[in-house]
Amino acid sequence: MTILATPTTRVLVQGITGRQATWSVEDMLAYGTKVVAGVVPGKGGATHCGVPIYDLVDEAVTATGAQASIVFVPAAAAAEAIREAFDGGCFLVVYPGDGLPIHDAVRLRRLAATYGATLIGPNTAGLISPGKVKLGFMPSHCFSPGRLGVISKSGSLSYEICQRLTDAGIGQSTLVGVGGDPIKGVTIGEALRLFDNDPETDAVLVLGEVGGLEEYQAIDYASRPAAKPVALFLVGRTAPPGRKLGHSSALIGSLQEGYEAKAAALRANGLCVIPTLADVAPAIAGVLPFIQQPEEA
Repeated sequence: MTILATPTTRVLVQGITGRQATWSVEDMLAYGTKVVAGVVPGKGGATHCGVPIYDLVDEAVTATGAQASIVFVPAAAAAEAIREAFDGGCFLVVYPGDGLPIHDAVRLRRLAATYGATLIGPNTAGLISPGKVKLGFMPSHCFSPGRLGVISKSGSLSYEICQRLTDAGIGQSTLVGVGGDPIKGVTIGEALRLFDNDPETDAVLVLGEVGGLEEYQAIDYASRPAAKPVALFLVGRTAPPGRKLGHSSALIGSLQEGYEAKAAALRANGLCVIPTLADVAPAIAGVLPFIQQPEEA
């Protein structure tokens, strides 16, 4: 079992003929993801990467049984495209793009709840259950199957960390890229609760950063009697207040949003906060003894 998407999930791609979408579709198909349809208004009846194209999402869903969508359209058109995916019956929508207006993100988050659907993003690499399925553009070779869930604000940080975990013999059950924008379809706390329902995940690593207050949601989650073990790695230790670094939400607007305050609060509540990048794999191996270590030569 995997969370959100499974190897049998049928995926459509909105904006399939774009350059980024083309690369991603070819990569997802090679990984085994069931990409069954593309949607580009005015190009219905054509094919791209061997995938049939439809003019509208509901046409694609009716013809192919698509259940999820990954959306490659400009930010200005993203809200309407995502709404169309929800209206068409997609239970999962991934939006990797940057620059989604805040008011659109707020409305889409509410809309997803209305439909009982899930929106991943914006500003995300997507999600992957290694060896099974992926909806995104992360480099597949960095990931390996295992029992550690990973939640990350940053795409590139998730690749780096998962490559180090893979090299150390620590596999991952699913990576959920919650994205780096201040308003997200799925927050860190909500992603943690998703892992509760996955019997193939025994513990979770959260990759956070300065800015915002989402990392504090791990405290609420960990206080639950049945919570799975959680460790965190935070970046931005030397970030100066008032200056945006990378993601639009990586801006220290208050003392609570800085590195030291977050790390201190998390540790005070019994959570493992990993100090440096080099410490991630050893710390996970020590904190989570269920993980199989590589055999000695």
